[in-house]
Amino acid sequence: MSPRADRPITVTRKVHRRRRRARAVMAITVVAAVVAATGYGAWQFIEENEYLLDERCQVTVGETEHRLTPAQTYSAAHLAAGAADRNMPVQAAIDALAMSLQETELENRADPEETADENAEGAEEASEEEAAEVPAPILFAAGGAQWDAVDASNPTPRTADEFYQELSNSSRGDGTSETEWSAELDLDEAAEALSRPHNSSFYPQHEELARAFARPLTGMQPLGMTCQLSQIDVPGPDAEGLSEELRSTLPNLLGEESIAVEGSGENGSLSVSVAEVDPEAGVHDPVNEDSAERGDALWLVAQWAVAVAETYGVQSVHAGTHEWQRDTGRWERVDEASDDSVEIGFSRD
Repeated sequence: MSPRADRPITVTRKVHRRRRRARAVMAITVVAAVVAATGYGAWQFIEENEYLLDERCQVTVGETEHRLTPAQTYSAAHLAAGAADRNMPVQAAIDALAMSLQETELENRADPEETADENAEGAEEASEEEAAEVPAPILFAAGGAQWDAVDASNPTPRTADEFYQELSNSSRGDGTSETEWSAELDLDEAAEALSRPHNSSFYPQHEELARAFARPLTGMQPLGMTCQLSQIDVPGPDAEGLSEELRSTLPNLLGEESIAVEGSGENGSLSVSVAEVDPEAGVHDPVNEDSAERGDALWLVAQWAVAVAETYGVQSVHAGTHEWQRDTGRWERVDEASDDSVEIGFSRD
């Protein structure tokens, strides 16, 4: 045997230092891998579960971003469409939104139990079609013309139909107040003209927010509004339900043949033609007579569809050269133009 084989193995300081460095590098590598895996896992959790998503709808005016919840935006779209369907000034929609914000915060105050009881009682006498109608949302407060009155003899309108009927009556001098409503009135004056139940000085604080949403939701401002919505617990796609509500919301503006439903479920789609809409229909701005500004039916329908997307499981809305996707929450330009119709999809492509 060689004399070298009998020598004991001695670990020199240099060898020991190399081994310690190797162990340190390995430890750092393991820690980095764990941190990376944890970070990726957290990112995946947030991405897949949209943990930090703030569901909202917004309109940017200048440098100010105005926000409403999806539920409030649904109500705002209902009120804005009501003004458009009646060919009213855009200020009527602004007043409606501002007054609803003050009185109910743009939330439907209908009592679900009371509504169910009324439906049950009426179902026996009503036809199937009438029984299936969705009750009108209550978006305004009850009460009388005096903001501090408890028991008022003349309760104020509570639904959109009642509100606009009172507004129409007032504009003709047939309202409950001596003051006639007009688009030139300030909000506190409009509240007095319409005999609203709250102190008239409370209403003007909501005008800026109401105006921001009323203009795009009446078609006066294309691409003005968008919504950031979650993909978690999305309601089942309901093209038929959306079609029925659109018909009932815009019965005068849209013709009988303008809405077409194709397919069902996630493969369903809704096409809304505005080709036959009277160019003189919809909201207008009588204050700016020189500009002859009128609402665009295409963008009224498009932004209405985005506003109700949370309720009906809408995934995409295509209008003109732009498309809104639920995944991105933005209007983005697309190659294919759709000038005379709004295409509403329910599939997450």
